[in-house]
Amino acid sequence: MFDVEQQPDLAFSKPVVGPYSSPFGLKRFFNGEPRNPHSGLDIAAPTGTPIQAPAAGKVVLTGDFFFNGNVVYMDHGQGVISMFCHLSEIKVKQGDVLDKNQILGKVGATGRVTGPHLHWSVSLNNVRIDPMLLLPKETQAE
Repeated sequence: MFDVEQQPDLAFSKPVVGPYSSPFGLKRFFNGEPRNPHSGLDIAAPTGTPIQAPAAGKVVLTGDFFFNGNVVYMDHGQGVISMFCHLSEIKVKQGDVLDKNQILGKVGATGRVTGPHLHWSVSLNNVRIDPMLLLPKETQAE
């Protein structure tokens, strides 16, 4: 059984196969006005591409939200939370405990997007961090 108080496995795996399309922290502008920097990592992939849990964890929330579309939140323990946005399908429910690399949903283009991709955010104690920090070097260049 997964315990959110346990030490998280910080050797994450890339949750979906595809090229990185928008990095963490990218400064963004809408209609010429500056907006908050990009709070996650975007990975481009066709609609329906399976999304895997990057580490073991517990599903703490799923839903359909205006900007983020279909979303899954996973608690990996000790304040490490992943958020997966814009899914075409959610394959898990709140309370499910997932192993690393278990399928949690499929890439989509729900919410406010310009095309299919996975927006993956990671928070540590409610502060967004770059998911690349948790990925092996060999997947950072893909």
